[in-house]
Amino acid sequence: MGKESRIRQERKLGLIEKPAPQKRDRTSTVLRVIAIILIVVLLTGGTILGIRGASGEIAYQVGSGTVLQSDIDARVQNYIDMYKQYGMDLTSSEYASTLNSIRKSVIDASIEQELFLQYAKSKNMTPDPAKLKTSLDTEVDNAVKQSQEQFGTDTQAFNDAVVAQFGSMDKYKEKLREQLQPYVEKQLLVDAVTAEVEGKVSVTDADVKSYFTSVGRVNAEHLLIIIDSENDSASTIAAKKKEAQSIYDDIIAEKQKSSSFDFAKYAQEKAAELNKETPDSARYEALGFFTKGQMVKEFETAAFAAKVGDIVGPVQTEFGFHIIHKIAEEPVSSIYDTPETVKALHIVFGFGTGDQTAGAKAAEALANKVYAELQKGLSFKTAITKYSTDSDAKTGGVLDYFSETGDDIRFNALKGLKVGQYSKPIVYGSSYEILQLVDRKPFVKASLTDKTVYDKVKTALEDERKADAKAAFIAQLKEQFPVRQGTWSRLAGWFNRGPGKVFSAIGQWIVKATGKGETTSGSSDTVTPSAQ
Repeated sequence: MGKESRIRQERKLGLIEKPAPQKRDRTSTVLRVIAIILIVVLLTGGTILGIRGASGEIAYQVGSGTVLQSDIDARVQNYIDMYKQYGMDLTSSEYASTLNSIRKSVIDASIEQELFLQYAKSKNMTPDPAKLKTSLDTEVDNAVKQSQEQFGTDTQAFNDAVVAQFGSMDKYKEKLREQLQPYVEKQLLVDAVTAEVEGKVSVTDADVKSYFTSVGRVNAEHLLIIIDSENDSASTIAAKKKEAQSIYDDIIAEKQKSSSFDFAKYAQEKAAELNKETPDSARYEALGFFTKGQMVKEFETAAFAAKVGDIVGPVQTEFGFHIIHKIAEEPVSSIYDTPETVKALHIVFGFGTGDQTAGAKAAEALANKVYAELQKGLSFKTAITKYSTDSDAKTGGVLDYFSETGDDIRFNALKGLKVGQYSKPIVYGSSYEILQLVDRKPFVKASLTDKTVYDKVKTALEDERKADAKAAFIAQLKEQFPVRQGTWSRLAGWFNRGPGKVFSAIGQWIVKATGKGETTSGSSDTVTPSAQ
């Protein structure tokens, strides 16, 4: 698919590619961030204690351990930098909810790590010496490599700087080992505790067969009454809960009155009504099908437990109060079905974006003209070369195998056609297209007799059970090692709920009155390696 086609497809679907926080490999990204900071400190003659002393406020007390605000900030900044590569500024107001979700995930992960460390300490666990050496060697090598990158291609300047400050590369590496070892040891202990928890999970052949026929994905839509879990007061949240309950009661009453009750219509109108009174206070969303692990736990549990057609709620999550309409459900087996796919060629008659009435009419006329020529014997490949405006015309205008889920408009245009036949002109985004069917692969129902399918299903069930076991273990650890907010977190929460809102309102008023400045919050300071 050519670049222009992909852009049109993404525009049609309303997609914005957003990298989500993902599971890391065993060598944590956090260690890499720490390594870079350590490199800067070492090359500039500072000390790690100096950094911790300047920004080591305790965000959370976990048993006898602590989670520092500086560590949380470093991990959040890592995500901010990552998203920046995709053209997304998480510090802008546009992505405030995304940044809040990331920050919460980072805090949860930091607390989880400290809980595991407290458990390891209580059991007198120590890192495996062989794994410690291997991991530490890897981290030191990575740190040296990243440090060298700060000097660009000037390898000699880097070597001279190391020798001048440490005497030799070996001594420099020894210093790095000394500084990195505590962090590597912590990660290995966390890995050991994780392995202990996950090692207790087992899956039998009977389990796999039962799981295969259980509910695997749900199609739902919902009305969300939005809350700011960090800044809304208890009384505000209680008022929103009461409002959500009132809406839910009204929905149930309306549904009982009419069997043709339209949840989507009702929810869209209600969201518009609420947002007119208070902007960004409600939202309707058609979620489509989703599997376990894609939604927050409370929402997932309610949606999977409900019967098809049920409307349930209000369900409280960190995002607010959800009223959920369950539209459909499918078994786990359907996730592993191979859908029907088609391969095609296309001729594109583009007419641009925006108000392109004249251009659209001209493109339609040309598409009809070319369609008539095809019927008279014009080669489809010749027509691509001669008429298509898409960049992929240079490579034959090929649309590789896609399903109805991947591209319903084109897929439906090819329905009923035999290989070699072509469609009538269709509107596709900001163009007209004619498609020719090249190949069709039929739908294949998944079966556990296929070893590949069986192994995938078993792995999925094991992962699900491991996640559940880990969640239960964390809940148990929180009782054993209580988690308490540090002074820094309490002050930050108080500021955001009170003075922060006032200052934000004043700032927005100034911007509106003067037309100068920005209403977005500033970015945090970062340490960047410098080559001198």
